[in-house]
Amino acid sequence: MNPTNGEDNPGKLRNVIPAFDPNCNEEAAVKRLGTIVTAVVIAIVGWLCAACSDRPSPPGPAPAPASVVPAGTVSPTRIPSAFEIACTHEVLLESLRNRVDDPTTGLAIERADIRRCRGGYAHVYAVTKPDASGSSRFENEQLFLRFVDGEWQSVAEGTGISCDDEEKTPEHIAACLALGYRS
Repeated sequence: MNPTNGEDNPGKLRNVIPAFDPNCNEEAAVKRLGTIVTAVVIAIVGWLCAACSDRPSPPGPAPAPASVVPAGTVSPTRIPSAFEIACTHEVLLESLRNRVDDPTTGLAIERADIRRCRGGYAHVYAVTKPDASGSSRFENEQLFLRFVDGEWQSVAEGTGISCDDEEKTPEHIAACLALGYRS
């Protein structure tokens, strides 16, 4: 007896496809097999498309210089440097909270608005958390930070500072230049 089709004719394989359902005719079995193959192909294409969507977009016409690290991003093909990790929103937010939050006055930092982070420096705004009424009693603090020995250190901070200021410290000038601002 042929194990694939239940017949006593071992050389005959005409009923191999209906092995799913011995009462099914060949035309219905071919349609069922076509449906299964189509479903498998769709699943494979879906999986490949999902894998493609995880890839970074191709660079635009004017890619940023190699020393620029976009805030919160890391290349999936290599281990990020300590500085790249330090440039993430989570790390900068924690540093800002440790530096600026003051529970006695109600001052709390809600998020870090990262303007630039490269060359060992970061330019960020410490965005204050609004009070219960939805307004904020405090201005957002602007900071120029330098990453030294695994920690962020303040180079310049305040609500009205910039790289265009006439009176800058040498450290502030160094930060502005490293971040690519005119100084």
